[in-house]
Amino acid sequence: MKQSTAKLNKFGEKLAYILTVKEWSQKQLAEILGTSQQCISRWVNGNREPSLDDVLLVCNILDEDPNELLGFNDIPAECYNNYGNIAKRIK
Repeated sequence: MKQSTAKLNKFGEKLAYILTVKEWSQKQLAEILGTSQQCISRWVNGNREPSLDDVLLVCNILDEDPNELLGFNDIPAECYNNYGNIAKRIK
């Protein structure tokens, strides 16, 4: 099941939105995380994926739900059902 890069970059889109709403810069977040602004920019632009540890740190720092930041809350129920059917066939 191939998806476009745009669909896979929910994290970057949501991170950019949250930073804007909270009036934070990428540089501020980078300083708190101990990384570079360029690293944050790559996440936002979808050029690189953060590690799970980084996602959880960002969620904690920004007081956000990981499911929301990763875009899991945007997945329609019928998609979950498709994965359930695939899992049954594998077992």
